Amino acid sequence: MAHSLKRILLLPFLLLTFLSGSVIADEYQEQKVVYHINYEEPKRISATFANMANHINQLGEGRVTIKAVVHGPAIKYFLEASEDEAKQTAIDSLRLNDVQFIICGNSLDGFKITHEDLYEVEAEDVVQAGLPEIIHLQQQGYFYVRP
Repeated sequence: MAHSLKRILLLPFLLLTFLSGSVIADEYQEQKVVYHINYEEPKRISATFANMANHINQLGEGRVTIKAVVHGPAIKYFLEASEDEAKQTAIDSLRLNDVQFIICGNSLDGFKITHEDLYEVEAEDVVQAGLPEIIHLQQQGYFYVRP
């Protein structure tokens, strides 16, 4: 009898715990995220772009702020996008969801190109150095992600 009584008393507690856990799992706080992109492989960059799109879709419009710091060999993706419609579409779809791409000026210098050589990159999208910008964003509360 005591064992049955414990089960009966425990059931509402377990049900409440289960239900509150599933509600919490479906709701996220607003997020600020900096994605670090410094690799050359187009497939890896495409996978990172898919991660960003999934991130936006999961949290919902206006509930996540994403900045992507692009430096090193990843600069080539934006250079190639000037003539590659598929890459343009990938970049544009993220920009339409308010993803801000931040380009490393040191990488531009290293490749001996300017922001004008890259697809739809304006002067205000360029910082002098990508890695210090990542730290700066973390100091502003952005979470670091490097897929």
